[in-house]
Amino acid sequence: MSAMHIVTHRRFSRALPWLGALLMFCAASAAFAQDDTDPPGRVAHLTHRQGSVVFAPEGDKEWVELPANRPLTGGDRVWSDRGSRAELQLGAATLHLDGESHLGVNQLDDRAAQFILQQGSVNARVREIAPGENFEIGTPNLAFRALQPGDYRIDVDPQTQLTHVTVQSGLAAIFGETGQSIQLGAGQVATFAGRSLAPVQGPSYRQDDFARWVAERHELEEQSVTARYVPRGVVGYAQLDQHGSWNQDPTHGAVWYPRVVVQDWAPYRYGHWEWIGPWGWTWIDDAPWGFAPFHYGRWTMIGTRWAWVPGRLHARPVYSPALVVFLGGGGAQFTVGSGPAVGWYPLAPGEAWWPVYRTSPRYVNYANVNINLGAYPRHYSNHLWRTRPIAITAVRDDDFRRGRPVHRHWRPLDAGVITHAQVGVVPVRPEGRHWRRDHQDAPRLHSAPPATVQPAVPQQRFYGRQLPPAVREQFGAQREQERLQRDAERTAREQMRQQEQLRRGQDAGWQREQVYRQQQEARIQHERAQQERAHQERAQREVVQQRQLQEHSQRQQREAQRQQYEAQRQQYEVQRQQLEAQRHQQERAQRERWAERARQPQAVQPVLQQPQFQHQPQPRPQQQAPLVRDGQRDRGQEGRGGSGGRWQRDGDDGRGRGQGRGPRD
Repeated sequence: MSAMHIVTHRRFSRALPWLGALLMFCAASAAFAQDDTDPPGRVAHLTHRQGSVVFAPEGDKEWVELPANRPLTGGDRVWSDRGSRAELQLGAATLHLDGESHLGVNQLDDRAAQFILQQGSVNARVREIAPGENFEIGTPNLAFRALQPGDYRIDVDPQTQLTHVTVQSGLAAIFGETGQSIQLGAGQVATFAGRSLAPVQGPSYRQDDFARWVAERHELEEQSVTARYVPRGVVGYAQLDQHGSWNQDPTHGAVWYPRVVVQDWAPYRYGHWEWIGPWGWTWIDDAPWGFAPFHYGRWTMIGTRWAWVPGRLHARPVYSPALVVFLGGGGAQFTVGSGPAVGWYPLAPGEAWWPVYRTSPRYVNYANVNINLGAYPRHYSNHLWRTRPIAITAVRDDDFRRGRPVHRHWRPLDAGVITHAQVGVVPVRPEGRHWRRDHQDAPRLHSAPPATVQPAVPQQRFYGRQLPPAVREQFGAQREQERLQRDAERTAREQMRQQEQLRRGQDAGWQREQVYRQQQEARIQHERAQQERAHQERAQREVVQQRQLQEHSQRQQREAQRQQYEAQRQQYEVQRQQLEAQRHQQERAQRERWAERARQPQAVQPVLQQPQFQHQPQPRPQQQAPLVRDGQRDRGQEGRGGSGGRWQRDGDDGRGRGQGRGPRD
């Protein structure tokens, strides 16, 4: 290797650490580059609660019951009452709160998830940390930051002013007020007092009821069926497991059918609207599963059933307040009842969603992944459900603004009203704060939430969007110098290769060596061919032998089966002969019984005489007519017949008896 090459290699090796750090910084900045006008791409969602869980929106001091499926964003605060528990899901992480825990959302977007725990216990399960992302939980004593995916628990005791940190898995960094920091690995536990990371002797880690409840929730999350069809970055995906079923459709791919029993059910019909900044009008559904299907994906109807089509989503899809198209018109053109109305219908698969708030083109493209925006421009009005009354829902403008339940106030629209309605007419922002609905009552709490306390370490953003000009120029010059050096080295190597080929072509010994090498290669190839042929023949012989062994084994099996069948046949023959002998014996015994019965005398049955009446009347005697033979009256007591016989009267009864001979031959 030349001296110039060695010097260049050493110089480049010394520059590698600085260049690596600079490239990582640039990659992190580019991956999370987002326009200031874009709203957060993710939110938190209360996926499970036990007991009373209240919240206070940004800028409000009044606590109200947290509605189901209401998104949580920066500035919101959550309080779990005594004996209550809550589960918050924010895509790549899940938070579990124990009773009497006060958690504030400081910042929640694509680049940071920062929370403030004033008191209580929180268990954080971080599934993924993207490059440049910051997952942080601040307490009155310290700032906790997760450096790796893992399970972490933080307990803040408001009475002793101690913060207990438990790292079950992963790696975390703990920061104090003056900038000092320590790291805790898997299985480590630490307790801190004050704001300077002063370690104190705290209780050892033990699995309490809260830890067991968290383990049960984690197990249910791992067994989720929906995670097979959508990425875990879809907030609220786990609620779909118990309230519907998945199926494969030849047109849309994986689809989810909700279990609903309402006849007139349609997407975005059972819930209410609420103005939530910075997105504006946000749909809050009433169903326990009604978060993910109404903020991600599209809706369609397969047969007679509504189906949610998630489509192909990013690992961290963009949150949308409502994937609908609004209808309006003002005046008497679009009314419900006696006043102006607001209508909407869901978007079908493949149709583009255009936000009504200010965004960047990158945000729109990322929110409409795998969708042709050119085919569905912003003012497109020929959607699939545009003229379908079954999918269109409309309420009075006053009911819409006050957040009243839609299913109690919506009315079906006539085809003429739907046809003349204008597409894309979004209700204007309400005056003042109208996040609280008319029918929402004050919550009943067993313990009051504490006052807000500032964390020990101010939470900052640890990322940048643009490099300083001096750094950019230095990096560009270094990159240009390295490019020129690589080109020079490549040219030198090419020249050396050409010179070596020219020298070898002029050397006779090198030519003889080349001929000998070719002969050796030919001999080696011939030997390899012979070995390959022998190997194939040996393999064929083994195949033939194996086939013969299989045939012999099959013949033995068939012979064994034949012998078994013959033994069974003989056994059946013996049984048949035994049955035949038994039958003959039974017949012989039956004949003997019949013969014995025939030899026995028959018993004479006595004849019963009929009783005679004592006073039975006697018949009157009738006068005997005289016997006449051949026209002559019988004289006396004798008479003769024509054949030589004679009649003789017997006694006084007038009867006679005859004596005679038959005709002579």
